[in-house]
Amino acid sequence: MAIRVDFTPMVDMNMLLITFFMLCTTMIKSQTLNIALPTNEKVDNVENMSQASADDAVTIILDAKRKTGSLAVDTVNGKVVNEVYYYFGKPGGDEGMIGAGGQINSANNNIQRSEFLTDEVNGSARSSRGIRKIIQDRNKEVLVEIEKLKQQFRDGKIDQEKYDELAKEVRRNENLKKPVIIIKSTPEASYGALVEILDEMQINSISKYQIDNMTRADSVMLIDYQNRHHGE
Repeated sequence: MAIRVDFTPMVDMNMLLITFFMLCTTMIKSQTLNIALPTNEKVDNVENMSQASADDAVTIILDAKRKTGSLAVDTVNGKVVNEVYYYFGKPGGDEGMIGAGGQINSANNNIQRSEFLTDEVNGSARSSRGIRKIIQDRNKEVLVEIEKLKQQFRDGKIDQEKYDELAKEVRRNENLKKPVIIIKSTPEASYGALVEILDEMQINSISKYQIDNMTRADSVMLIDYQNRHHGE
């Protein structure tokens, strides 16, 4: 008589094992970037939705490093080298960058170049011109209150849920002076630079920020600055 082992019951066993592991395994959560979205509250003046006071407005422009003596993009090992620029208030200040006749007022150019986002060593800013330090200086009142809450959390006085609730109230407190960050990007800047600057908004507890398009004044200021500071 031939001896035969029937493996048919093993099919059911395999299905049970697969089902068991699927139900007991912790799925990997996707890493997503949290972005503060606008509310659905009714706005009376739609034209002023994207406007901020000149005293609070900080515009950050992401761009690629240019070759010396040229506006061509410079690369290192085939990768774009990103640069970041910023200015406070209106482009060109109160006088404006572009005159009534369309002439460029270079003397009014208030744009400045900053060290990029990787400007920290052991948690401290390497330079006073680092973009993180600049953002923190403009949002220092909020950060002081957030630091108090962090200390309470470290001391065990409040739990994570309570900390998140109180931190949200601090960021929404209109009595604290806080900036409105307007993020702009040239076509040459990398997508990674935009993600990094959005991370900075979360790290520095910026409650009001938006991504906007480059204006003619922004482009004129940027090109004028680069033409006058080639090789620096």
